[in-house]
Amino acid sequence: MARVQSGQSLALALVLLAAVAAGLVQSFNGGQLLREKVRLSSALDAAAYSGALVQARGLNFLAYTNRALVAHQIAMAHAVTLASWAKFGDAQARQLARANPPASLIGGLFGPSHGQAYRSAAAAAGAGTHAAWPDGALARAFAEHDRIVHDVLVRAQATVQKTLAASRMQAMREVFAAHFPGAEAELDSSLLADTLPGFVVRYGGQARGRLKGMVEDAAFRHGFLAPRNATRRALLPSEWRCPWLQHELRRRGATSLLDLGVWRSVDTESFHALRSNRWIGCYYREYPMGWGAAKGDPQQPDDDLPHVEDPPADFADEDFWRWVRRHTNWDLLDGDANPLANSHAMSESVAWPGRGLPSFAEIAQAGRPEDGEVALRFAVRAVKPAATMATTDGKGPRAGAGRLWFGTQFPGNAMAAVAAAETYFRRPHPRSDRREERPSLFMPYWQARLSLVDPPERAKAWHRQGAGK
Repeated sequence: MARVQSGQSLALALVLLAAVAAGLVQSFNGGQLLREKVRLSSALDAAAYSGALVQARGLNFLAYTNRALVAHQIAMAHAVTLASWAKFGDAQARQLARANPPASLIGGLFGPSHGQAYRSAAAAAGAGTHAAWPDGALARAFAEHDRIVHDVLVRAQATVQKTLAASRMQAMREVFAAHFPGAEAELDSSLLADTLPGFVVRYGGQARGRLKGMVEDAAFRHGFLAPRNATRRALLPSEWRCPWLQHELRRRGATSLLDLGVWRSVDTESFHALRSNRWIGCYYREYPMGWGAAKGDPQQPDDDLPHVEDPPADFADEDFWRWVRRHTNWDLLDGDANPLANSHAMSESVAWPGRGLPSFAEIAQAGRPEDGEVALRFAVRAVKPAATMATTDGKGPRAGAGRLWFGTQFPGNAMAAVAAAETYFRRPHPRSDRREERPSLFMPYWQARLSLVDPPERAKAWHRQGAGK
């Protein structure tokens, strides 16, 4: 009886030992599967973050190049303004040499400083050659800026925009392969979700008006491009018919961005001598002292400037006021411009042909705060075949949808992981005016981060794995 009980105990012990061994094997396999799952998820998270980082760098590159487009336009505005100044100084040197009007008269009527400034124009004689197209130094600088804008920056933007999706996938593949150098896991090239298509658009044609506003705002910050207007009046009256009026010295100058990229700069200075007669009473006789103009398109109309196409060289054959009445509609008493100097400036202006404002990249949601936070997001899946997993049977999860390993289902004879990442816009520091910064491709504040996977994306990944894809 004791031997029978002893045999039964041995059988029970063998059963218990087999159960413990099976449990150990199952525990080992479970640990291996958990290890592989963590490894696969970590690799995919790193790859997804790298993809979002590539997106951030791409968007920030577009932002920097957009700002460079504006900067080059400002440089072109400076070149045009320097050209009109050079032409102005050259013309004023000629008028000084002709004593028309004399420097002594200007100094006597308006003060020694104005007389000295007029005399100093002698040093600018010949400066207009720097503005000559195409060999003048200023003209060459303008042309080089125009070339860089259209042939370098715009093309670079277009290339980055076109290849951003491929660059993102290439970066994710390389990072993922670094975690699995033996190619025992695969990154799914078909993303589960992607908002990149249509996220960045190019604005050309009339839509370039948005860039024009930014260029004009930037130009406003440069004092050299600001209006150059000043009026000086003589101390004493000169006409008994209008004792409340005096001789005037008018300096006028402006740099403007016309239409969609035509820069124009005009600088003039005239002595307006107060005179009177019995036919028209008091009026101002204009004596141009200096003039200069430069613009980017010779066909661009200048209707905003009072001038005539072919001004006379002198008025020896006809009184000034008679000529004005016959050929113009200028106001000789209450006017505020230098119309005769404008006429000389426009007739001698230099034209620098350019290609105008370029097209530029911007996000499609720019300027729409009602959309909330703008983010460039995607979700990606990775798969590790069962045959590559180090389990005791050498096969890992076997084929057949619905098979469970410690609560985790691995259909399609493979293990899969899903990750999501996004590129978002956020300033590193708040604005000084405390206003919210809207996302755009003119501020390089795009950053990367991982994102939660949405339930529809998980469902889509599950469907692909169940289908064996």
